[in-house]
Amino acid sequence: MDARKAKSRAAIVSAFSELLCEEDYGKITVGDIIARARVGRATFYGLFKSKDDLLAELVCDICTHALDDDGTPLDDPLVQVEHILSNLWDRRQGVRALVAGAGSRVFADSLRKTIATRATEALPVNPQGPAATMDRSFLLHHIASSFVGMVQWWAWHNFQANKADVAKDYLSAIKPLFAK
Repeated sequence: MDARKAKSRAAIVSAFSELLCEEDYGKITVGDIIARARVGRATFYGLFKSKDDLLAELVCDICTHALDDDGTPLDDPLVQVEHILSNLWDRRQGVRALVAGAGSRVFADSLRKTIATRATEALPVNPQGPAATMDRSFLLHHIASSFVGMVQWWAWHNFQANKADVAKDYLSAIKPLFAK
């Protein structure tokens, strides 16, 4: 992506993030986003298909922080989960609004798809334990849906639980699937 597009994308993402802290997702329009970002409608649609697409990319960006600088997954699942939770924590006001508001379905779907993609990359081809007998697609959906549920629970409780503890609890719930 060239520098001009990258600058416009960053402005759009920043404007959208700010708006999520101020307004319910369902009330935010593309017009609101482009006005705040000071970009044209064609610029927006040259980068994103829709407001939902923008939200999906924002969620993907949040989860990308579970990767090394070269784009490979971090080795330790706890570190991966903590990185994602740290990024959600940094955006907790907007995340809380998304979880509770009109964007909850789009947010949950976007997060579930992103986590499923990450899990696909990290999950061994031949897992151990009960996971070995499960349909891979079901297993990935379960891991991702559990992650979404954890994030929703955390947001519903105003992010009061320590993110390291939340990450450990999530992994404690998932790891038995892979134990011999």
